[in-house]
Amino acid sequence: MEKNRNEIIMTLPGFINQLLLFMHSGAILTDAFCKIAASYGKLDAKRQNYFTEQIYNIYVASQRNGENVIASFCKFARTSNVKELARVAAIMSENLNRGSDLWEKLAEQSENLWEERKRTALSKIRLSESKMSFPLGILLMALIMITAAPAMLQI
Repeated sequence: MEKNRNEIIMTLPGFINQLLLFMHSGAILTDAFCKIAASYGKLDAKRQNYFTEQIYNIYVASQRNGENVIASFCKFARTSNVKELARVAAIMSENLNRGSDLWEKLAEQSENLWEERKRTALSKIRLSESKMSFPLGILLMALIMITAAPAMLQI
């Protein structure tokens, strides 16, 4: 479950940027969502993750059942229990229902998600640095002993 949550959080900023790019070129929200979802279905197995599979499954199910993809996306966001995804789904749903200003809200959300992604990456880097400091310290002590041992033996 935690792995799925992390994959959603890591993939969501790119997804939003793709949506913004399509919408900036003149596509409406549902068409942009469908184009992105269809492209996720063509990804090779190495590039797919939980989020891309779910988006593609939402697209296929909505095409088969005649449902609105945005409504299906909102259902997925509620069941995933990822607050960032729920926020994006709420923004998209609000636009669908009321016609709110989607571009600025999605751009702001995308920027926030990229910042969160950077903070997560930095914390992982710090964690790996701290994990490596002890073995490096032992290695340094071993090198000092190896270089100092001949001098100590001559005394």
